[in-house]
Amino acid sequence: MRREERRAHILACALEVFAQKGYHSSSVSDIIKKAGVARGTFYLYFKSKRTVFDELLDDLFALLHTKVKRIDPSRGSVGVVAQMQSNIDAVMGCLIDNRPMLRLLMAGVAGLDSSFDKKLTEFYDRLVELTQHSLVQGHDMKVIRSVNVKIVSLCIIGTIKEVLYQIAMGRKMPNREILVKEILDYGLRGLLVPETASKLGFLSKRSTR
Repeated sequence: MRREERRAHILACALEVFAQKGYHSSSVSDIIKKAGVARGTFYLYFKSKRTVFDELLDDLFALLHTKVKRIDPSRGSVGVVAQMQSNIDAVMGCLIDNRPMLRLLMAGVAGLDSSFDKKLTEFYDRLVELTQHSLVQGHDMKVIRSVNVKIVSLCIIGTIKEVLYQIAMGRKMPNREILVKEILDYGLRGLLVPETASKLGFLSKRSTR
């Protein structure tokens, strides 16, 4: 096994261990047992359990960043909404398809370790920043009404986090297409300028589903 492959193998095994046992209940011994490597081999690649977690989180954010595409204003308001839907779908898909990481993120470990909490907070702060950027861009294009982008971004991320939490906990949920549509509809009803909302039918009465 090449060096890069061995490193990736250890990361993948660590993620499985973290997802199964929880970060704080997991040890380096658990990781090397799962990976089938010697302790010395582990420390050739990582300084500690924490550095493994940090790299897993950084890799996830890098992947999410590639999934979220910059909005193209030339496609008009309808096109912009379609791109927003595509971005939400990409984020949801990325996390749903990575169930071990999703379970780790939603494990509810806040408050047990200050540096661990800080790393998770930084991760979510970066997602909020991406959302804020999209809201500012939408407002500049006169698609999104004037809002407090910081508060609204927190609301959007919070909504998505709760849905993902329910999925991580094994709750039965609609398929991803329906989830994304409902999240988008819910958010856009409060965000779109009236003219765009009317054009897209968000001001019309919807039947109860």
